[in-house]
Amino acid sequence: MSPQRHARLFASLLVATTSSIAVARAEESLAKRFAEPSRSTRILKIIHNWPDAPEAQDALVQRLDGQGFGGVVSNVAFDQYLESEPKWAAFRRGIGEARKAGFTQWLYDEKGYPSGNAGGLVLRDHPEWEASGLLIADARTEGPAVALVAPPGEVFLAAAFPERDGRIDRDARVDLAASVRDGKLAWTPPAAGAWRVVLATRSRLFDGTHADSNLFSHVPYPNLLMPEPTRKFLELTHRAYAGRLSSDLAATFQATFTDEPSLMSFFLKPMTYKVLPWAPGLPIEFRERRGYDLSPFVADLIVDAGPEGSKHRHDFWLTVGELVSENYFGQIQAWGRSQGVPSGGHLLLEEPIASHVADYGDLFRCLRRMDAPSIDCLTSIPSEAPWFVARLAASAAELEGHALVMSETSDHVQRYRSQGDARPIRKVSEAEIRGTIHRLMLGGVNCITSYYSFDGLDDDALRRLNAHVGRAGMMIRGGAQVADVAVVYPIESLWARFEPSRHMTADAVEANRVETIYREALDRLFAARRDPTIVDARALAEARVEGDALVHGELRWRVVVLPGVDTLPTAAWETLDRFAASGGVVVAIGARPENSASRFPDPDVRAIAARLLGAEATVAEPRVVADAAGGGGVFLPDGSASLLPAVLDAVLDPDVAATRPDSPLRATHRRIDGHDLYLIANDGDAAVSEAVRLPLAPGATAEIWEPATGAVRPLAVVGRGEVPIALGPYGAALVRATGVEPRGRRPLATGALPNVRLTRLKLPEPVVGRGEFVREATEPRDGSWTFRATLTKGAVDTHLFASFPFAPALDLSGVDALVVDAAVAPGQRTPTRLLVVVREADGGEFLASTSRSLGTAGTARAFVPWSSFAKAGWSHEGDEALDRSRVAEIRVGWGGYFGAEGETIAFRLDGVETAAVGAK
Repeated sequence: MSPQRHARLFASLLVATTSSIAVARAEESLAKRFAEPSRSTRILKIIHNWPDAPEAQDALVQRLDGQGFGGVVSNVAFDQYLESEPKWAAFRRGIGEARKAGFTQWLYDEKGYPSGNAGGLVLRDHPEWEASGLLIADARTEGPAVALVAPPGEVFLAAAFPERDGRIDRDARVDLAASVRDGKLAWTPPAAGAWRVVLATRSRLFDGTHADSNLFSHVPYPNLLMPEPTRKFLELTHRAYAGRLSSDLAATFQATFTDEPSLMSFFLKPMTYKVLPWAPGLPIEFRERRGYDLSPFVADLIVDAGPEGSKHRHDFWLTVGELVSENYFGQIQAWGRSQGVPSGGHLLLEEPIASHVADYGDLFRCLRRMDAPSIDCLTSIPSEAPWFVARLAASAAELEGHALVMSETSDHVQRYRSQGDARPIRKVSEAEIRGTIHRLMLGGVNCITSYYSFDGLDDDALRRLNAHVGRAGMMIRGGAQVADVAVVYPIESLWARFEPSRHMTADAVEANRVETIYREALDRLFAARRDPTIVDARALAEARVEGDALVHGELRWRVVVLPGVDTLPTAAWETLDRFAASGGVVVAIGARPENSASRFPDPDVRAIAARLLGAEATVAEPRVVADAAGGGGVFLPDGSASLLPAVLDAVLDPDVAATRPDSPLRATHRRIDGHDLYLIANDGDAAVSEAVRLPLAPGATAEIWEPATGAVRPLAVVGRGEVPIALGPYGAALVRATGVEPRGRRPLATGALPNVRLTRLKLPEPVVGRGEFVREATEPRDGSWTFRATLTKGAVDTHLFASFPFAPALDLSGVDALVVDAAVAPGQRTPTRLLVVVREADGGEFLASTSRSLGTAGTARAFVPWSSFAKAGWSHEGDEALDRSRVAEIRVGWGGYFGAEGETIAFRLDGVETAAVGAK
């Protein structure tokens, strides 16, 4: 061997040995850190008022330290907020002592909530900055005179529009400004036919809003559409902290925390008028951003004006979303970055996405302007913890490359009781707290701040809990999510459909339908252990196509799901078109591609729909349209979102496959430092022991890291990547593996869904049950029935169900779902959904809500899996679990509806079928 070759060989051996030693040391260091996790991933306790006395501060720090907490979230005391030097001195000392103790700290930015007001100081000298909006009274008439009471404020719009085919004729507008006198509008139509009358005023937003209805204080709130209030807010709060802490700010605080700011254009109490957000500069901003004047089209935001009106709604809410994200979240983010402190916090009403429109225009856009996007979890019953909201915030962080995702977590729902509520306080257990936090971590949360009462937990329990949370949070922080499925956040489609409401989003019937589809898609994915990324139109436009995958940074998706999505910018549609043509799969649920941001409808988008999904069918059925690359589109009509897991099973192997179909195990997957990490949690209150299958290559290795004990041990991998998992109630484990392979992918084949088989049930004649204030008529015809109900009294609980009894009872244990074929006539706008009740032979009754809205015209099938059924609240007989082998009755109808007197609700039932899903 030559000296040169010998030297090269020695050098390579030295490098390899050094690398091996470094890896071994890194692994040893990780195991040590796992056994005793750092402060930053343990629970952070929220304390809003540091004690004034030094000894009391020291005692608080020592107590939290002894209980294993990782740190605190705090602020200068609310008493004489921001204006008391003694309180500032106490705050500085408190955070200083916390810093000496090694605590991780977040800076809370408000006196209570909602943030943005600085305890009322922002508006003290600037009342013109208060939140404002358009308050709307409207009516429909087919001839009789109209009388409307004007909402508070200055008249902004008073007009009548003839209605043609359910849509207003804007060009035939009749100005009614002269008909408004003494706060009332009285008008008689000049001609026969239907008319829509709109009376809108411009007013402050307070009564009925979150500013008026929160549990902290009821004070006026600033307008987030304007930049000036947030600029003042930063001056009063953030800059005051920086001025008093100087260079200690970034060294002390991991992030800032903003709490539930919003536009206030959402009524938490029932009001007599509807609401839209507004600001003095909004029309100017709209014209500059959208290129045309908004004022002629304000009525389009309130009543149906057809496709052109949908575009105006889209443009209005896009503008609102841009302004809120820039003026509030953008200013805070920019200030934080200038100081080296990430901006964090959570928003209002994160769960119902229709409310995202009213509160923010675009909540996801706001999350993307936060360096530590966060959520609120007000419950500690694990099954109620909002996993899907956690995934929304975590997805925003993934797309922006941020590592920190926080949840403000508590047992508020279990403890808070309003006046007159006599229910006992519900103490949550240590296991339930763990289970709640595991659910949030499955959604991507890796930092927990807490308002928990911890009632009933001693210091040993708190130390266990903090160590457990710290270990799990430490392991899942960093790296990138591994997800094969992307679910599109359908905000553009919500904008086009959104109608202002008198209470929450009750009047936004079509927007609520999209929300229902979105939620069901996510719920079904979670139950099937299919962990998705939620993506917006911007992410789609930025993504690139690589083979049969869509790639955004380190994220890589093989299937894209469009829940109720018919509107996206052109660039996003073009990306999806290329993706499918390259072998990717697009699943459209409840809507077809229809509109771009500029055209409603858009012929080019319709052409993409035809390529992806084929020609539009008269009767919507689930179907597959494949292309030469093995990709293409899958269409699931309204009411069939529950079939999404079956679609995925037919085309893509799961990342985590459980032994049992009803397994309570749930999972998320991250790739960190060259390793694949799975968080696997038991989402149930009973112990579970079973094998799960991971996509491991032959020779792959796996370890289990136990957050409960800090132990690390090797896992035996057998068969096709099977590893044993044994967890107690609400327990969790971390599996760290090498040799994880991409999930197997099968090509699409054109036709019906290959793994869904339907069988029609022979139904007896129905027996109709109805509420006291319901007048009913049944119209049988050719094997179907139309059930028509007229409400004889308004604002009372009403219902109607068609009951089909079976003697003997049916054995449906071999099928996976019921399928209800129902039709709704055009023009009906009832927001309630179709319900199904199953009665067992022993008398137990089980209720399921479908995604089929009785306000959506057309014929559709609603797939109702057995997992959708829960014991009905009124049922006190039989077991808690539904026995599918003894189905004595099926009821189809609606209930719990508080409608208006004289309202008619009708649906046609064309049959009930059973569905068997999968290879059997």
